[in-house]
Amino acid sequence: MSFCSFSKEYTENDYTLIENRFLTKYMPESDGFFVKVYLYGLFLCQNTASDFSVASMAEVLKTTEDKIRDAFCFWENYDLVEILSKEPFSVSYLPVRTATGRPTRINYSRYADFNKELLRKMSSVGKDVGYAQSVKYMQFLDENEMQPQAFLLIVEYCISKQGEAVSPAYIFNKAKKFIREGLYTYEQVEKALSSYNAHEKELLALFAAMKIAGAPDESDYAAYTRWTEEKGFTFAAVRAAAKHLKKGTMRGLDGVLSELSARGKTEEKEINDYLTERENCAAAVYKIARKLGAKVENPAAYVDEYAEKWFNYGFEEESLCDLAAYCFKCNLTDFAALDSLVERLFAKGVVSAESVREFLKTKNDELKLFEKLRAVCPGLKKSAANLSMLETWKSWNFGDDMISEAAGRASVSASPVPYMNKILSEWKRENIFTPEAAEKEIAVASSTGANGASNAFTGNRFVSPSVIAADERSKREKYYAALREKAVSAAEKNRAAAEKIAGFAENEIKLSKMEIDLAKAEIFNASSLPALLDEKRKLLETRRALLVKNGLTEKDLAPKFSCEKCSDTGFLPGGKACDCYKNAGN
Repeated sequence: MSFCSFSKEYTENDYTLIENRFLTKYMPESDGFFVKVYLYGLFLCQNTASDFSVASMAEVLKTTEDKIRDAFCFWENYDLVEILSKEPFSVSYLPVRTATGRPTRINYSRYADFNKELLRKMSSVGKDVGYAQSVKYMQFLDENEMQPQAFLLIVEYCISKQGEAVSPAYIFNKAKKFIREGLYTYEQVEKALSSYNAHEKELLALFAAMKIAGAPDESDYAAYTRWTEEKGFTFAAVRAAAKHLKKGTMRGLDGVLSELSARGKTEEKEINDYLTERENCAAAVYKIARKLGAKVENPAAYVDEYAEKWFNYGFEEESLCDLAAYCFKCNLTDFAALDSLVERLFAKGVVSAESVREFLKTKNDELKLFEKLRAVCPGLKKSAANLSMLETWKSWNFGDDMISEAAGRASVSASPVPYMNKILSEWKRENIFTPEAAEKEIAVASSTGANGASNAFTGNRFVSPSVIAADERSKREKYYAALREKAVSAAEKNRAAAEKIAGFAENEIKLSKMEIDLAKAEIFNASSLPALLDEKRKLLETRRALLVKNGLTEKDLAPKFSCEKCSDTGFLPGGKACDCYKNAGN
């Protein structure tokens, strides 16, 4: 507030200016009470020294605050004022010359009965209809040419659906929906609403079946009409589908009915049978997934792609669960792998529960054998391809003892399965099917020295020298790789410990920067080299002191290789193989 102001007596003798455009354009078309509120508000705008609230204005004008607010809402529609805040109520007056709103001529006498009936209906749920709201209702009817009685039917319908929560916005939205559908007259609206009410009992039953709270709205009635009239479902059929949804939604029910319609299932019994089968399939999918070690969130896709097909093939749920458990043992943990197995069994005619049990007994015996083979040949990896070799070897008429014998002889190889294949293949060619025959054959070969031009006798004459050499290289590389990894790991551990020493990291950063400065000095400023070298020396001394203080040395930060000659690479600087590998007993 300025330090200068008019006295109360001065302002009482002053004048309130009113633009002529307001008098000629707006006042003749407006209610007298609204004009009174506008003028008194204009007076307050020109007397800002007073602290005046909407309650004070209501008291002066002998009316209520709500009616004051309605009046300002009316003027806001014509761009004469702007409501800045509803709580606390605050209004800003706008110049009349910039106002773009045009007052609408409303025949109030024409809507007298409408307003009385509207107020009666809204009062039944504790709602008042202010003057501004009443004007909006009348303007809506004028602009959209909807019959007042038709609009009142919509109001009654909205009240029945919303009760005390009904709002003008909800009513207008429903009325606009009818207008978009070309429904303007009382008869048209009554017919549309009667179809809603006619199916209310059925929709409430569907809501109860799906445990949906609340009441149906227009979209629900439209959906029900579509299901029964367009898709041919009876109420009993729709209710049967809804019961299977349990805690469902109308959208979910629509999806289920669309699926049923596409499959030609519209009768209650066939819907019950189909959905029950789907539920059983879904339950089976969850059980199979647990055995398989797979995670399933929505079983529908698995039912469509796998379960229905498997059951149509004739497989039983228990058999499928057993097959899933077998896949899990083989490290196959997805439905695609199980499906591949089921397809192979179906192609062989292995479908009945008994035949599946026989198949699994054979496969589980193979798994047990494979674990025994891994005990004598640790390099064997469990995989579907390696497990399938057992069946092949058995088809060559080899027993478990001969396969175990081959595994023991292949244990020296980095790739034991190809070794076993070569050994067993040669035994098959020479009709060697017992361990005694194999030992006898080796004894004969050893006594005669018949190793063959392309084979090396190493306890197994069926391994070629090139393969042995490759395995030896692999073994040698793994030996040196392990040594280097050990040395590097120890150095990294020491480096991590050093980084925790206070001041060490900062000193390392300075040393790194120093190396860059020295390189630049050698090229651009050789005279600065002595000073830089002296500074580097001090940084190195600081580094050594920090390390010694914490039980470390500079050598601890670099890998300590077991062989100083080859630095655990296996090769000397000239490219010759280092003798440290043989000296280590390899």
